[in-house]
Amino acid sequence: MKLSRTTRARALITVPVTAALVLAGTASAASASSAPPAANGYDVWCVSVTGAKACFAAYGDRVWVKDTKANGENAAGVIQGPHWARRCINDKGAASGWVMCDFDVPEYQDGLLWAVNNPFIGSQGSVKINTGNLI
Repeated sequence: MKLSRTTRARALITVPVTAALVLAGTASAASASSAPPAANGYDVWCVSVTGAKACFAAYGDRVWVKDTKANGENAAGVIQGPHWARRCINDKGAASGWVMCDFDVPEYQDGLLWAVNNPFIGSQGSVKINTGNLI
């Protein structure tokens, strides 16, 4: 079956545009946000290091990250359980405020919330969390 020149041109345009739209929708879970709820050590936790602050709320499985140092490096918030981990990256800079990532993680598990400036080589700190406290 021979395709016309018009059909081939449409295919060449449609496939890359469709791929770009799909990738754009899945490229990042982070979105600009207002500040997280206040930490209470029961279902909301926060941790700070030089250059980054991260908070986790068990209800909704949300992580907030703020870049606190204008040094050109990303800030990250990582939640880690026994057999899983999720990371939220703030690559928007210190002037941008908070970003929030909405995850789905296993419930009622102990874990850690990490705040990291310049992921993999920068300063980092952690606090113990639980992904859903029993009432």
